[in-house]
Amino acid sequence: MAPERRLAGVIRRHPVASFLAWSFPVGQAIAVQPVVARAWWDVDLPTAPFVVGANLIGLLLPAVVITRVVDGRAGVWALFRRAVRVRVPLRWYGLALVVVPVATTAVAVALLGPPVATAWVLASALASGLLVQLLLGFLTTNWAEEVAWTGFLQTRLQDRHGPVRAALATGPLFALQHASLAAGNGWLGGVAVLLFITATAIPFRFLQGWVANRTGSLLVVGLVHAAGNAATDGSGFGGPGLLPRLYPDDGVGPVHLVASAVLGLVVLAASRGRLGRRAPTSPAGAVRVTGPVPAGRR
Repeated sequence: MAPERRLAGVIRRHPVASFLAWSFPVGQAIAVQPVVARAWWDVDLPTAPFVVGANLIGLLLPAVVITRVVDGRAGVWALFRRAVRVRVPLRWYGLALVVVPVATTAVAVALLGPPVATAWVLASALASGLLVQLLLGFLTTNWAEEVAWTGFLQTRLQDRHGPVRAALATGPLFALQHASLAAGNGWLGGVAVLLFITATAIPFRFLQGWVANRTGSLLVVGLVHAAGNAATDGSGFGGPGLLPRLYPDDGVGPVHLVASAVLGLVVLAASRGRLGRRAPTSPAGAVRVTGPVPAGRR
């Protein structure tokens, strides 16, 4: 058997393991370059371009390639249609544009008190800090990221293990993807950061799985992800997000992770663990048969 056929056979039998074997070594090798440059050569490199490269090459590319190998062209088109689906009820856009930023702001207010800002500062923060940063983060990073994490990995795990177990498995892997962000804090600090990200990532995956199951739109899932980032640190391009502009003298911290985790736990409880799950479908969109096929219909 030719080596390429043998490799394709391994990928078809183990698509999730194949994805992880590509995504983590390649993605982290790209994302960690600014940390290495600072530690070894005392050179400051911008972080954002390397994060974008890590997401495109380390996440989106293997998701598409492995989908092509496992599910064929129909699988790639099905993933693409989910990635660009915009026709969903407006309330789902409200979740990204209103609910996530408001929940994140509420956590900041609870921790730091209400911000002291004029109407002009507030308007500028909403426009430049939230909307612009949301758009930049969505287009450069979070859209592609969620096509891979939700559209490829979590969906495949959900079809096999159910929505809650899929989120429980995806959360720590999603957190580990951010290992380069924890680097530079020392061993103890880095471990603490990763543990915090993991603790909040699992309920965040509840939220993302619920949105994906209810809408069928990875575009909306990416917007929800981008909204949390835009409310805090921003996209990495063009300045900070909403809250650093409203609290210029305070360290806001990752309050969006706390807010998203709370929303995820609410969704988990409200859906009684179903997370909006419907009957799993094949890449071409046909409902998969999950039980015995009646005689005469085989």
